[in-house]
Amino acid sequence: MSLLEVSDLSVAFGRRRQVAVDSVSFRLDAGQRLGIIGESGSGKTVTALAVLGLLPENALVSGSIRLGDRELIGLDEATHARLRGDLVSMVFQEPMTALDPTMRVGRQVAEVLRLHAPDRSGAARTHVLEMLTRVGLADAERVADSFPHQLSGGQRQRCLLAMALINSPDLVICDEPTTALDVTVQARVLTLLDEVLTAERAACLFISHDLAVVSQVCSDVLVMLDGRIVEAGPVAKLFTAPEHPYTRGLVATARIDQVPPGQRLPTVEDFYRREAR
Repeated sequence: MSLLEVSDLSVAFGRRRQVAVDSVSFRLDAGQRLGIIGESGSGKTVTALAVLGLLPENALVSGSIRLGDRELIGLDEATHARLRGDLVSMVFQEPMTALDPTMRVGRQVAEVLRLHAPDRSGAARTHVLEMLTRVGLADAERVADSFPHQLSGGQRQRCLLAMALINSPDLVICDEPTTALDVTVQARVLTLLDEVLTAERAACLFISHDLAVVSQVCSDVLVMLDGRIVEAGPVAKLFTAPEHPYTRGLVATARIDQVPPGQRLPTVEDFYRREAR
C-alpha cells in the first residue's frame, strides 16, 4: 500500500468552476521524496493544499486522496486537523507568515506537541530544544525564547522545519521552503532537510518552480502545467532526456551555469515556438 495515493484529483473554484487542478494522479511510497515542479498557477500548491484539507470553502474537489488506508476527500475538518501536524505536516514558503509574530518560537513548536502528542507534552521544553538543535540551530535556548522577528530568515525556516518534524510525521509537504532565502542559506536548509528526512525516514512532497532545487532533495518529480501533469519520472532522467517542451524549458533554466557568457538563457516560450515549427 502506498503512503499517499492521489487518483484523478480535480479542483475548481467558484460558480464559474475555474479549474486549478485537472485529473491529477500520482503515488508516494513511505520514505520516498517526490517533487512537484511548475510555474505559478500550474496547480502544484493547490494539489498540496487538497492533501492537507486546507482548500477554501468555495473549492469543488473530486477524485480520491488516500493517506494510508484513509480517504481524505470528504473528511470532516476536525478529523483532518488531527492528521495535520501528526501523520502529515507542512513547511510553508514564508516563515514570517506561517509563524505567529506575537508568540515565542519555542512555545509555537511546543504547541504542536500539546495538540498531537499530549503524552510527550510534559517534557515539551526538552523535546523542543532537542528538535531545534537537530535542525541546525546551535543556540537552541536563545532561539526558543525569541520572537520570529528576532531571528534571521534561515533561522525562522529551520524553526518551521522543527515544527513540521517534532511529531515524526510519515509525510512532510514542503511548499517552496527556500524561495525567500538567499542562495547560501538555501543550500544549507536543503542539505539539512535532506539529512533530517533521512533520519526520520519521512516521505516528502516537495513543491517548487525550480528543478535544480528539487533535484537536491527528491529522486522523482512531476511536472505540472495548467493544472495537469505533463511529465513524470526520475529527476536524473528529466535532466538528461526531458520529453515535453515545457520540461525542456525548465531544464534549460536550471542549467544557468552551462549557458555561455553573453548568450541569452532559453525560455519556455522559445521551446514552444521551436516545437510549433
